[in-house]
Amino acid sequence: MDPPTSLYLHYWGKKSRDEHTPAFHLLPYHALDVAAVGRLLLRNDPMLRERLSIIGLEEQDLESVIGLLLAVHDTGKFSTPAFQRMGSDFSAEYSMRRHHADLGYRLWREHLWKKATDEGWITLKGGADADNGWRIVDPLLKLSCGHHGRPPDEEGTSINDWFTDEDKHAAEEFVRDCVTLFFDDGLLPLSGGRENIQAIKKASWIIAGLCVLADWIGSDERYFPFREDIVDLSQYLTVTALPNAAKAVREKGAIPSVPSQERRIEDLFPEIFPKHTPTPIQAHVSSCTLGEGPHLFIIEDATGSGKTEAAITLAHRLMAAGEGQGIYIALPTMATANAMYGRVESAAGRLFEDKTYSMVLAHSASRLYSVIRAYLEGSDRERRYNPPGAAWLADNRKKALLAQVGVGTIDQALLGILPVRHQSLRLLGLSRNVLIVDEVHACDPYMHELLQRLLEFHGAMGGSVILLSATLPANQRKQLAESFARRIPGMGTELQADGYPLLTHVSRSAPEEQVFPMARQRRIAVSLTASPDEADAAVIAATQKGMCVCRIRNTVDDAVATWRHLSEILPQGTVRLFHARFTLGDRLKIEKEVENRFGKDSTPESRRGQVLVATQVVEQSLDLDFDFMVSDLAPIDRIIQRAGRVHRHDRGDRGTPQIMVLTPRITDNPNEQWFSRMFPGGAAVYPDHARLWLTAKLLSRGEIEIPGDAHPFIEAVFGDESEEAIPATLHMLAAKVRGTESADASFAAQNALRLKPGYSATGEGWKDDVRTPTRLGEPSVTLRLARWDDERIAPWAEDPDLRVAWDLSQVSVRESQVATATDHTGPLAGAMEKAIASMHDRGRNAVIVPLVFEDGEWTGVAARKLGQKVRVRYNSEQGLAIVRKEAENSGHDRLGSDMERIENDTVNSR
Repeated sequence: MDPPTSLYLHYWGKKSRDEHTPAFHLLPYHALDVAAVGRLLLRNDPMLRERLSIIGLEEQDLESVIGLLLAVHDTGKFSTPAFQRMGSDFSAEYSMRRHHADLGYRLWREHLWKKATDEGWITLKGGADADNGWRIVDPLLKLSCGHHGRPPDEEGTSINDWFTDEDKHAAEEFVRDCVTLFFDDGLLPLSGGRENIQAIKKASWIIAGLCVLADWIGSDERYFPFREDIVDLSQYLTVTALPNAAKAVREKGAIPSVPSQERRIEDLFPEIFPKHTPTPIQAHVSSCTLGEGPHLFIIEDATGSGKTEAAITLAHRLMAAGEGQGIYIALPTMATANAMYGRVESAAGRLFEDKTYSMVLAHSASRLYSVIRAYLEGSDRERRYNPPGAAWLADNRKKALLAQVGVGTIDQALLGILPVRHQSLRLLGLSRNVLIVDEVHACDPYMHELLQRLLEFHGAMGGSVILLSATLPANQRKQLAESFARRIPGMGTELQADGYPLLTHVSRSAPEEQVFPMARQRRIAVSLTASPDEADAAVIAATQKGMCVCRIRNTVDDAVATWRHLSEILPQGTVRLFHARFTLGDRLKIEKEVENRFGKDSTPESRRGQVLVATQVVEQSLDLDFDFMVSDLAPIDRIIQRAGRVHRHDRGDRGTPQIMVLTPRITDNPNEQWFSRMFPGGAAVYPDHARLWLTAKLLSRGEIEIPGDAHPFIEAVFGDESEEAIPATLHMLAAKVRGTESADASFAAQNALRLKPGYSATGEGWKDDVRTPTRLGEPSVTLRLARWDDERIAPWAEDPDLRVAWDLSQVSVRESQVATATDHTGPLAGAMEKAIASMHDRGRNAVIVPLVFEDGEWTGVAARKLGQKVRVRYNSEQGLAIVRKEAENSGHDRLGSDMERIENDTVNSR
């Protein structure tokens, strides 16, 4: 090889923005930087090598194949019109029409592969001809060229429009030298056959993520300084690229820590044990035989029974057995993820041999974690969110799943099986970790279908899963087990057990199902009323006896109306309102106050005669304990969750725990307005009114035993045989709901990626203008509330850090309620510009609504999609209200229930 005459050394790969460094980094050098990173990532990651062993290559051959794929990842940059003239007017027209990643793949498909095989500088094991050989390497070249987060677009005009003859010759020369660099004889150890090709396609999802990661790290010029001088490729790789890559992958936290060998639950959670005796399930998972992976465990037990500790103990045992390198805990909401992160922090360090592990909170507001904890714990904010391991993994949600301990929303995991940019990076991270999904029952039909696809992918990659639920119907348990085992040869999923608490273990051995003894049974008396006045009277009577009471309404509007009514009757300061329509700062203050009044450590004095009027937010993440509860009718799983917060903790003799449920009268032939007539807003929150009727029928027996009734009640309402118990008069309504659920599941199946085709741009989802959601429902808009005093704009919340203050001033609404800000003129326009400049995102991700104080309240104006103006009102006691300006002008009460408001709190019902 004669470097000075190599044509490819006249092509650049990176352009500098720093006048003190070389202007360009030559394309061959950047390519080898990335290849060096990939090789070192693979060399230092035994779990990744294990996952890629399905290709059937020896480790040295696998490393060389990966090195070659990464070395040729940017062949599209040899295009002079589309890339080499980048920045010129001539190039702008081209680059907008075709990305170099797409061009690189097309160059391989239409030119390079045939050239390489015809001239013999690439041959395959077994002597496959050019056409058969292409079937083998095609999935690999798609992931190599698709390193910018999506598979290459295979459509377009001829490569002759994009590559000059000189470009083609340079690319040929470079590929030939790279093949020689990684394989002396040019023989790639890849062979054909249907099974081999299918194995490559399966592995392509992970290798694609490795390519993205290697390119990101290899593009950091702090570790890979630009060079324009001429160096032999072999010398550059050995002397420069590999040492630089070693430093980069180490400092960025990309090298995994070794799991520790501690296995007992007492070792992992010394702050809990031996103060408490492990439950039967906890004791079992600490010592049960694991067998050969991959594994699926489903733990069904009551809320507060220690499922999380059992799951982490089980995951750690799998890690110690070589079945994973870390964990990702997926939860339904950001609030539950924040709470879980705090619980896991202390145990995380005991999962590994040293402290080099990485831990990341993965959701859209993770940067506010320290602020949230400070509010809830009443501490200062000196300790900002500073996760263990490299900060590099924590600065982007796309990289967060690469951490060895990840806690976040289930959405971050589901994005791994949807056609969105960099999904392969998420799959790469998940494939190496044990996936723990909490509150599986919270998934609606759309998310349930996506979760099934995620389990299929994860099981096929060799990953293990632990699912947690307090209320999981048997039919869903079977569906989840079948999805996990679908691509794993020899894995049976015949599930038969019917009991609770239940542990299901699916592996290559026969499925194991074990029912455990129940913990202490709690009998909760249930009374029903069809009178809202009687429900309110029961709250008042309980407070007069010194009880603390929770009144749960199914919508924000109903909660506000009830709060007002009770506040007029009960002593001032004894009734608190809690829902999702508060700014983040106010909501955190409310959460703290609620925990002080009703939490585990609350005192008799703080609880006496206190009332909390709340929506479903009271079910999430807060450990609350009430003497008495009155709830609107909701699906049985919700009622069980709510009832579990009555007499939750031992406070001496409080008598029999009681819950009253406000429900329409139970008749054998209810009409379709049976529920909506009493709860017009709640009817939209819980549209399956047939299931609500079944719930009310169950509750009419007068008691719930927790946890004993959880499983039979769930089956009675959501099980396969429950349809037969639905009254004939509700069959039509039930059929409509089932049709919607089926359509939602079908939509999810259509959106989700399919494993078998491998990493390729199949379907419409990869197109730039297609949005693929993790959840169905109307898009939300973030409002950022401000105070305007005719001189300056200030955030609604107060905080020493102005950027944090703006974040604490946010509240979400539906896009149909508020879509955009209104235009501002005069001094307000200038003040808005200054305010936006003080925000961390310069206002890009929110609608800023300035409020003025008039007639005793803070009000402002925003706009809907079509420009109709709406009036925004806010106060820290009642929250946000939005009304049409014309409704306001017609003399209606400003906060009356007959005005149009923003979204009700909605929750996923089955």
